[in-house]
Amino acid sequence: MASEIYLKQECPRIQVSEGMLKKIAGKILKDLGFKKAALSVLLVDTSEMRKLNRRYLRHAWSTDVLAFSRQTSPRRLKEKVPAQVFPRKDFDFLGDIALCLPKIRAQAKEYEHTFEEELHYCLCHGILHLLGYEDKNRAAFKKMHRMQRQILTRVKHRAYP
Repeated sequence: MASEIYLKQECPRIQVSEGMLKKIAGKILKDLGFKKAALSVLLVDTSEMRKLNRRYLRHAWSTDVLAFSRQTSPRRLKEKVPAQVFPRKDFDFLGDIALCLPKIRAQAKEYEHTFEEELHYCLCHGILHLLGYEDKNRAAFKKMHRMQRQILTRVKHRAYP
């Protein structure tokens, strides 16, 4: 197995194929050169994302994706993701990603993507953040989003919007 993905669904009103999401995450990690990597993905609703964003980043709004690398362990989603989830020492634990499913669904409509395309795009975005990529200025934003499209095109073997 090339990757271990811990997935926790806390937004049951929006159905997500957990198997497909884990598969896409594994392919993204493989494309990025990881032989053995692990991460956790938390699927939440808008109110929970707002709470997480306020608690960890002091922002009073919801967002589509939050990412906490292993280097920012004090910010890790400790109450959501138990430490014993990844006991294997031979895997690189990259960190935790929270995805807000209602926000992602709204963005999919706005950008004229399918829900799955936008979900995979946000997942890839979170993984890149775990690896230290930032999008705080225009140039970095363009570079990161170009990388996401390239990765997802390779992973899914089709052009990505």
